[in-house]
Amino acid sequence: MNLKNNLMIRFLIILVVSNFLWNCQSQEQQREDISSLVINNLLNGVADRNKSLVVMEVADLGGSYTGTCYDTFQLNGGSIGSTAYFNTPPGGAGGLLNTNIKKYAVSTSSCSDLGFASGTNFGSTSQRPNPNDLFTFKMFTCDPNNNPCGKSAITAAGF
Repeated sequence: MNLKNNLMIRFLIILVVSNFLWNCQSQEQQREDISSLVINNLLNGVADRNKSLVVMEVADLGGSYTGTCYDTFQLNGGSIGSTAYFNTPPGGAGGLLNTNIKKYAVSTSSCSDLGFASGTNFGSTSQRPNPNDLFTFKMFTCDPNNNPCGKSAITAAGF
């Protein structure tokens, strides 16, 4: 084996190992970033005018929608603004996850003001910035079959 092939093999090994290590670190970093976004809202003292996070998805070609609205975010007993959660990946990444079929948006109206039926308190592991934190929120839903989504909710989501 010549020197050029030997260097190429070493380079590829270093590339594969560094990629593996970077992926492991980036997942941990992402969790830290989510936590700091949410906690920053608690520390900066800036009032969040938005009252809810609306996630709306096209249900069929007939113009029906399925929606979810979240409000009353709390982390370890402290209130969190919906904008801070909206800026996290589970909350819609600040709108970066929006498509023509599914949209995430914050609203200055509460979920009930947007026409969503009564909400249920949740605290799911997948939604928590850190699984050890006590992260809770209230979730409201609408769908074409049981509780049609109101025009105000559809508009609030950006459709």
